[in-house]
Amino acid sequence: MDRAERPVRRWPAITATILLGLVAAVWAILPDGRAAHVERLADCYDPGALPRVETLADGRKAVRLRVLLWNVEGLPWPIRSGREAKLDRIADWIAKRRKAGLGPDVLILHKAFTPEASRVTTAAGYRAILPGPARDDKRQFPAAAPPARFADAARWWKGEGIGKWLDGGLYIATDLPVIDQARDAFGADSCAGYDCLSNKGGLALRIAIPGAPETLTLFNTHRNSREPAKVGIARVEASHVLQTQENDALLAAFGDKGALIAAGDFNNYRAGDKRGHFAADPAFHLAAKGPGLAARAAPMTDIRAWTDAYDLLGYRASAAMKVEPLVVATLFDGKNGPVLSDHAAQYVIFRLSWRGDAPAMPIAVPRCPA
Repeated sequence: MDRAERPVRRWPAITATILLGLVAAVWAILPDGRAAHVERLADCYDPGALPRVETLADGRKAVRLRVLLWNVEGLPWPIRSGREAKLDRIADWIAKRRKAGLGPDVLILHKAFTPEASRVTTAAGYRAILPGPARDDKRQFPAAAPPARFADAARWWKGEGIGKWLDGGLYIATDLPVIDQARDAFGADSCAGYDCLSNKGGLALRIAIPGAPETLTLFNTHRNSREPAKVGIARVEASHVLQTQENDALLAAFGDKGALIAAGDFNNYRAGDKRGHFAADPAFHLAAKGPGLAARAAPMTDIRAWTDAYDLLGYRASAAMKVEPLVVATLFDGKNGPVLSDHAAQYVIFRLSWRGDAPAMPIAVPRCPA
């Protein structure tokens, strides 16, 4: 009698096929990560739209620079739904402030992944709107070296190693003349968990302050989240260190030795923040909350500064231009305005000042015709 044939094990292959089909189906209905992308670079500037230069009592010249930092929670379905109305309220509020001459001179956004989120910049009518890494941007500089087996431990069901379907969600918008810009995505293996689905990185601008002897560097980044990444904390912290090193490489290549204002969505005092470029620079301070609306200068190690705000603005002066925070306020946190995002807005007024007899740096962008 013939021996019974062994049954063919088809179930693993069938299961894998079904799973791949489900992944393909989900991928097909995910939002277009390129739809939110907005970019505008003005070829001239309007002096009437810029901060007014004043003379201080000691003879120094100065401007007050209003900076609004906001993680607008512009996440698409299926991560979030029903965000359109609140994003419209954010856009309309900034636009009305601008129309009244009270809007921020510099608007810095995080998590602007949807068209409704990037509309926050266009509705306000800024002449320059510069985004961070686009969805398909690859890292230009060498990626930071990950710990042993870090890349091998990536799991596709946690969003790792399957590509990007969102851009970096970063924007800086301003009417001030933009002299230079640079952006770079984080390395493909420098992320952890579901954060890997967005092409996060860094964005640096060099802007001119009319009358000032040098330019001002603006920097914006959004590093890996912690618990929302849905992977182990050790893996998240390792990615945070890698991304800090990659931000540092971008800044070093761009050149940030002069006056600087840097923004970040960090959430808390993380591994990278304890050892990166800013942490190693004693001249770099955080614009922290003081009594009332007053600001205070805080070192990177100031835990109270980190716990007082989700998102932070830091700064550094130079020999030619002093940078100091005058006002720090948290807006739209349920106390100072309704809650419109999972992060409150951070509003800081900086004073930039320089010697009254210092020659103004020529602006490489022409004035707009009257």
